[in-house]
Amino acid sequence: MAMRITTKMMQSTSLRNLNINKVRQEKLLNQLSTGKKLTRPSDDPVIAIRSLKLNSSLDKIDQYYEKNASDAESWLDLTLAALSTVNEILTNDVRPNIVKAHNSYMTAKDRETIITHLKQAMEEIYSTGNADSGGRSIFTGYRTDMPLTMTADKTEKNRITEQFYNGSIDKITYVYAGDIKTINEGNFDKVADINKDEISSNSIYRKRLAYDDIDLKRKVDANGVPIEPAEYESNIDIGYMSDARYNGDGVTMSTTSVSAYVSIDTSKVPNEAVFEINGQSYNLAKGTTVDSTTDPTLPAGISISYEEDGTLKIVDDNAIPKETATIGSKITKDANGKSVVEFDKKFKTSFTIESENIFATGTNDAYMSVVGEKNANKISYIASTGEILFGDAIAERFMKLPADAELRVSYDKSNWKKNDLDPVHYFYTEREGKTASGSDTTRIYNENFLVDPSKDGKQIIEYDVGNNQTLRVNTTADEAFNHGLGRDIEEVIAMLEEYDSYQTSYEEVTKLIESKKYEGTDQELLLTRQKEALEEAMTRVGDKIDKRTQELIDDCDGYFEQAQMAETDCGARASRLALVQNRLGMQQTSFEQLVSENEDADYTDLVIQMKSIEMTYQAALSSISYIMQTSLLDFIH
Repeated sequence: MAMRITTKMMQSTSLRNLNINKVRQEKLLNQLSTGKKLTRPSDDPVIAIRSLKLNSSLDKIDQYYEKNASDAESWLDLTLAALSTVNEILTNDVRPNIVKAHNSYMTAKDRETIITHLKQAMEEIYSTGNADSGGRSIFTGYRTDMPLTMTADKTEKNRITEQFYNGSIDKITYVYAGDIKTINEGNFDKVADINKDEISSNSIYRKRLAYDDIDLKRKVDANGVPIEPAEYESNIDIGYMSDARYNGDGVTMSTTSVSAYVSIDTSKVPNEAVFEINGQSYNLAKGTTVDSTTDPTLPAGISISYEEDGTLKIVDDNAIPKETATIGSKITKDANGKSVVEFDKKFKTSFTIESENIFATGTNDAYMSVVGEKNANKISYIASTGEILFGDAIAERFMKLPADAELRVSYDKSNWKKNDLDPVHYFYTEREGKTASGSDTTRIYNENFLVDPSKDGKQIIEYDVGNNQTLRVNTTADEAFNHGLGRDIEEVIAMLEEYDSYQTSYEEVTKLIESKKYEGTDQELLLTRQKEALEEAMTRVGDKIDKRTQELIDDCDGYFEQAQMAETDCGARASRLALVQNRLGMQQTSFEQLVSENEDADYTDLVIQMKSIEMTYQAALSSISYIMQTSLLDFIH
């Protein structure tokens, strides 16, 4: 069958071919302008899919290399700089000055210089701990918004619980010399006379807390007026933890003079605790207490209680000092809905510090309160110095505990000075404060420390620096900044100041004797005795300084080793990061090349194709213009 070709058909076909040519030309122009093979996935689905995969991998590498690794490098560099500063101060300032303090032939000016240098060194070390990376504190674990130390003096009540082992109980020397170090021309005949033979050096066991200037609560009379002379209430709790021995719904607790098996009857409402003591059972509902005055069958001096929060308690007044055994309990439901009892893993034996053994400052009475056989079972507490003192029998009792037996001391501290280490980075802490609305609130930090001290409570910050690859970037406060360092420096300063006090009084007395103002009088004899006593006291204090500073030099070496270990560990992580960065850099280059090979257009090929398209287009225009000159009518004629 014959087919008729019209002029319109020729025009349409020609225009369609021209448009196809233009579309091809536009595609080439887009590739030339963007430098990419594809402008949309449909241009080449295979290349598009491969591009998505390659770019996804490259994005991850960019994140690891340019952001994560870079941020980690900055963090580690700042940490290394801070630790290097700490080690430099310990090496060049702290240790040399403690060594100088070991010299018995120092002058008053020498001691003053040492005190100044040590104070400056301590301030600089703790200030270094406040280093930050981009506004994030680098030594405070997850609490990057909190500095390591107090940045200004302030008042803020904290209930702190320190956890330690009996190895941290040390022995110090206390020189008793009455009040002769306060002697001057105006009071020498009023200071209580003391013979040089009465001056003594006394060994005392103590636990030095992390802080000094601890809170004290003064006793008041019925009208609220402070009692004179001042007496204080015990607001410090000291004791040790023992493994709880379970048997069904019960647990065994004991003090020095009594042992009890305590079970909880979950079938009773309210739930009842049953104390079995010496074959006698005592049933207590929650919130009740029983002692020998309310139940004569209970041993004298013993009270038992089942408190509302589930705490089971035995108070033993017969023990010296008085003891309190406590353990926590709670009632839960099992899978069948049955009530079951859960006890704490450990129970605590606490010792009561009597009010007469609580001292505001380190007076002679404070230190001598635990010296001698008559004070062997006493525990004393000095708030200003943050020291707990033990009589020999109590110290021996602690020393006999297993090496892993945990000891705890809880106390309040409200007055803080600039550069004090913040307790929330080290201990279980209850911090009082106020909400935005002004109501009172208490924030608890490190609650897990009390649950299981054996678990690592470190707040480790890790960065992802590769697929399934992490790197620790932070060094925690306890690894580099130790309370002991500051407390040791304070102790050296206190000993030097003590010696200065005796020397000042000695020089004052010597001057009075040499003036012959009291020659031939009883006062001259008194001054002579005082001079001899001061000489003896200076000799004993000098011996104490020599002995103690030698121990502190060893401690300082330990702090240096600790800080050096932290620096070495941080440096090792920095070296590992450098290797990771090198690998990531090579991976980034390789993937960028693969992406380029997959996506980037070949400009030479594009130019050739473009020229070919243009020539074809021009040729098509010429051909179409010639064809379009004739019409169907021309063929008819």
